[in-house]
Amino acid sequence: MDAFDKSILLHLAKDGRLNWTELAERVNLSASAVQRRVQALQTKGTIKHFTLALDAKQLGHEVRAYVEVKVERSNVELAKSFRESIRKLPQVQSCHKLSGAVDFILDVVATDLESYGRFLEQEILSIPGVLDARSSIILEEVKGFEIMI
Repeated sequence: MDAFDKSILLHLAKDGRLNWTELAERVNLSASAVQRRVQALQTKGTIKHFTLALDAKQLGHEVRAYVEVKVERSNVELAKSFRESIRKLPQVQSCHKLSGAVDFILDVVATDLESYGRFLEQEILSIPGVLDARSSIILEEVKGFEIMI
């Protein structure tokens, strides 16, 4: 990956709606060269997909929390079942398997604290193999997701 590719990625990360001509002007290449480079980055898997960032609060999700989940580690099938269950829950924005004392961390949204509490009890804690779940409610986003290139 050269400086042009990095520049293309930085501009697309800021505004994925740029057309080839606009992007080309910003990185000092022709539109066709930019298009070829973006397609090559997609083929290599550097660019996985283009997405849309939404404001959760404007969509009615007033509560956002990180949930640390411990699962029964000695049963591989329960851990697999946990992953499958989590993938089906629209409130779970992301789920990551971790090393250390916590097995998974979930990024969860809910309309309010009451619905969040119900979700935690009825959905997360009821999954077979879940031993414990601890929540941290997000009070303020100080810095959003940024990719380092």
